[in-house]
Amino acid sequence: MSTLAAGLFGAFAAWFAVRWIAARLRVGAGDGTLEFAPFVERLGILQLLGVAVLAWVALSREHDSYAALIALALALAVGGVYCLCEGIVTRGKVDDAGILFITPWGGKRHELWRDLRQVHYRAWCAMYVLKFRSGKVIRMSVLLSGHGAVLQHVRTRGYHV
Repeated sequence: MSTLAAGLFGAFAAWFAVRWIAARLRVGAGDGTLEFAPFVERLGILQLLGVAVLAWVALSREHDSYAALIALALALAVGGVYCLCEGIVTRGKVDDAGILFITPWGGKRHELWRDLRQVHYRAWCAMYVLKFRSGKVIRMSVLLSGHGAVLQHVRTRGYHV
C-alpha cells in the first residue's frame, strides 16, 4: 500500500470515527453535564507511552538521524499533554438559564443564554463556537459528551447550527 493511500485511509478513518463518536456522545448523561469521554484521557496516556517507546528505541539502537524520532516524540508529548489536560479539566453544565464551562485554556466561563450573540460550526476542527455579549467565547467540541443539550438551547433561541 502506498504512503498516499495509507494517509487517505487514515484520514477517512479518523473522519468517520469523529462523526460516529460525536453522534453517540451528543446526548451524554441527559442531565446537562458536559465532559469528555474517558477515551480522551486514554489517548493522552497512549501518546505519552509512545514517547517512552520512542525514547527506548532511540537509546537502544543506533540511527543515522535522530531528528525524525525527536520530532515524533515532541509531537506525541504535546498531543498527550493536551489530551490529558482537556480530558481531566474540561467540564460544563447546561440548564435553561445558561451554560457554565471550564477549560484548562480559557478558565471558567458562566454565560446566560439571553446574552448569546453568535453561533457557528467550525468543520475543520469539529467544534461549535458560541460568542456572548460579554465578549467571551465558548468553543465546544463535538467529542464533548452532552453537547446536544447545548445545541438544543441554541436552536430554541433561533440560531441555526
